[in-house]
Amino acid sequence: MPLFNTNDNQVPGGIYLCQANKKISCGACCGLYNVADPSYESIMEKLTWRTDTFLHVKRDMDAILAFKEEVEDREPQERPFPEFHHCPYIGLVGKEHSRVGCLLHPLLDENKSIDFRGLSFYGGMACRVYFCQTYYHLPAVFKEIVRETASNWYVYGLVITETKLLNTIFEKVENCLNRPLTKNDILKNKNTLEAVRKLLDLKINWPFRRRSSSGPTNYFFEDRLYSRPPVNYETIGKPVSKHNTILQELESQFNSANDLQAAEDLIDGLIYKVVVQVNRLKTEDTKGHL
Repeated sequence: MPLFNTNDNQVPGGIYLCQANKKISCGACCGLYNVADPSYESIMEKLTWRTDTFLHVKRDMDAILAFKEEVEDREPQERPFPEFHHCPYIGLVGKEHSRVGCLLHPLLDENKSIDFRGLSFYGGMACRVYFCQTYYHLPAVFKEIVRETASNWYVYGLVITETKLLNTIFEKVENCLNRPLTKNDILKNKNTLEAVRKLLDLKINWPFRRRSSSGPTNYFFEDRLYSRPPVNYETIGKPVSKHNTILQELESQFNSANDLQAAEDLIDGLIYKVVVQVNRLKTEDTKGHL
């Protein structure tokens, strides 16, 4: 499968998401964020060491398996989701090591077209046939918007697997616009793109995430082994929020009615900024055609 195809009939939903461009890719299904410290700095340190070290690993089974053991000895093995495998062979790929990818992949220059993915935990076939739920359940226009608005691979991988969250956010924008979103609504203007980026950054920077949360890490598999708990509104004496789905997907917890109000205002404000920018662009386009 060619890298960086936006439209690809070989994948469910027709939009390729795993390797989006030279700087945007996703390693979430490899357990990239299923680590004790899922911060960018911590993950980047791990990936840099793995990538630099693997450059000098002999390409035979014993050496590759020994590299796995070295990674696991070096890195903490505590996982927010213990039954979600974290692959030690995910690293940085591309000529400038500017995105995440598989160090065993045949397209990696050092592998000389040999596919070593069969040495990974799930084997090479899983890498070829598994597609996350976003492929199946997120509309194509929403996929393209996220691909193009993500500021880097770290944010992209955390956000693109949040199918329910993304659907809910974009549907709320569409309800305010009173029409479906188009790709050009967002991508044609840098101010609109930045407004969407700030909205999606709620996933990373959410200030009301419950203390027991594993952070921005997401368990997105169909078995729902680690389901997100409902928001407890009774403790603050408030009815279910109009943004309940978003609040639950962001793993929210509120200590007071004022906290809930602040959370709702934050979401409303960011959605409003997107709608204003889209409408402004539409007005400018209309004037330009008069």
